[in-house]
Amino acid sequence: MIFLAGELTLELTDLVERLLKLNTLNIYNYALSQFFGLVIMTEIYTKYCLRVPVFIKGIIYLYATVFFIINMIDLHHGTPVTFYSNIISSIIICSFAAAYFMQMLKKGRMEKSLFIINICVFLFFSVECLISTTFQFLITNHLEWVAPIWLFRGVLLWCLYLSFINLGCCSGKIRAW
Repeated sequence: MIFLAGELTLELTDLVERLLKLNTLNIYNYALSQFFGLVIMTEIYTKYCLRVPVFIKGIIYLYATVFFIINMIDLHHGTPVTFYSNIISSIIICSFAAAYFMQMLKKGRMEKSLFIINICVFLFFSVECLISTTFQFLITNHLEWVAPIWLFRGVLLWCLYLSFINLGCCSGKIRAW
């Protein structure tokens, strides 16, 4: 619920800013969303899917904090937001999903809702990683070329949110491993 509420708040503030033609705060939203998403996804995986060692969690939180600060400092110096830190964050989250699949194969059992959420997480963050590497191309080229990519990302984002809602509805049935 925290993940969904936080992401929904960031998306709604971005929408309001665009409708009011402010376009100043959405650059802050991106850095905050990247930080928030990585930290919350780490916690979700720790609680429901994997046993993430405290040392690894500490490294991830340190990385998220450092790049949040770097992104905020870059914004104050007038440089555009770089999406390379988003690539690393996406790879970390994809690694969580891959580790879950490896654990599932090793144990030979799975929870249906966790399996669905890991498929959605892996697909969305894989596409997010590819989008981050080609972001300049995707924002400067003609909409007829890039619209299918953005639409595909949007569909995957919907699937990701729906899988988290499903996980929230089924969380009373899921046992932490």
